[in-house]
Parts: sequence; structure tokens; C-alpha cells
Amino acid sequence: MKNIITFLVLALFTLNLSAQKIEKGIWQIEIGTGIDAGFDWTTGGTIDYDHTVNGTSLSGYPISGDWKDFYNSETSLNFDVDATNFQNWEDRFLKGVSFGYFVADGFLIGLGLDLGVANTNVDDTTEINKAGNFSLGATPKVRYYLTTGRGNAIFFESSFRAGVNNTKLGTDYSNGDWNEYVNNTFGSTIGLGVGYSLFSFNSREIFSIEPMIGFNINSTNTKDISTVYNKASDTKTVITNNTKLQSMGAYAKIKLAFHLGRHF
Repeated sequence: MKNIITFLVLALFTLNLSAQKIEKGIWQIEIGTGIDAGFDWTTGGTIDYDHTVNGTSLSGYPISGDWKDFYNSETSLNFDVDATNFQNWEDRFLKGVSFGYFVADGFLIGLGLDLGVANTNVDDTTEINKAGNFSLGATPKVRYYLTTGRGNAIFFESSFRAGVNNTKLGTDYSNGDWNEYVNNTFGSTIGLGVGYSLFSFNSREIFSIEPMIGFNINSTNTKDISTVYNKASDTKTVITNNTKLQSMGAYAKIKLAFHLGRHF
């Protein structure tokens, strides 16, 4: 009987320690590793395409159609699994940073943020090359954690992401010619996933590795505008492409998390 009581006390103590990292009042900071893969297939959408010269559409334009008329392949696969490449560590580890707070034991509300700004202007006397990019995304998420027998935890996640990405590239030539490419994209994603928090490395249980798999439903609106100006003929050629696509797909990724709070 004494052994049973001792075992129960130790079990409860162990479960309490395990719960501390996912109990109410704990903060979580999550970063990426660059180890991820995804598989998406297009389910619907439309495309509008136009080709103009000095404001007048060429013969046969504009063109509008269903996505099936323009896409031979309805699937795509992307992955980044080079865990030994640390040359661009800030892109790999700071991509998809999120912050979360346990509002109740095992129940986390979080927000992921993506922000990128880059601008270059290179002048080599014969031409000026300009490039700019701005991206902003926000991903609110909700997670529910269940502790396992070894002090780790399995979690279930639902999320919604909305983001914009604007890119502008251009070249000005010394003879007066110039060209410009502009891409504006808005996208949203509804996601469901399941993952596992592995607390290890004698880290006082503040650090965990989080493998995760899930499923996304995506919607994307993209507008491309390519402009070429020829000074000698005073002609401006503009190609526009407006694309609306819906897709769904599965993903797998590994992230790192830090749990900060009262158990210090």
C-alpha cells in the first residue's frame, strides 16, 4: 500500500511538472527551422489576360477563362529540407515567428507575423536597376494541448492567415527606354493541423521541438503588370494578368518553441 501511495504521489508530481509548460500564464515563442514541405492542388479559379500597345488591345485580347484552360498541371510540391544550410539563417529561423499565451491550462491563443521589406537601386551609368519588395502576413491561431506519459504534449491547431506581397522591378536605360514589372498578391489560408511538442535537452522544459502535419484551404488573388517602353518608336507595351485561384493541400514542418513563465 505504501508503494502504491508513493507511486501515485510521484505520478502526480511528474504530471504537475509536465503541465507547467502548458499551464495558464505561460508565454510561447515559436520560430521556424526551414524544414518543411507542402503539396497543393488547384481546385478552381479564373484568369484574365490582356496585351496592349499604347492602350489598345492586340487582336484576340483580352482573354478570360477558367483555370482549367490555362493550367496543364493541377498540383505543385514545394520543400526546403536543407537543415545544414545556415547561410540565410535569419530567413530560415525567423520565418513564421509566432507568439502565444496560455489563457487556460492546455489552451493557447497565438499570433504569427511575417514582415519583409527590401529595396535596391543599382546605377552602372548605362542603366539603373531598381527592385523593391514588401510583404506582410498575420496568422491568428488556437491550440489545445494534451500531455503525454513522458511529459511531452500533443496539440491540435486551427489557424487563419491573411497576407499581402508586393514586388516591383524595373530598369531605366540611358537611351530613354525602360521596363517595369509589378506583382501584387493577396492570399488567405484556413488551416487545421496536429503536432507534437518534444521537451528535451535538459532545458528545464522551456524548449521544445515541434514536428507538425496539417491541411490548408487557400485563396489567392494576383495581379501582374509588365510594361516595356521604347523611346525611339514611342510605344508602350503592357501585359496584364489577373489570376484568382483556390487550392487545398497538405503540409509537414518542424518548428522550435520556447515556453516562458512561472516555472522559472
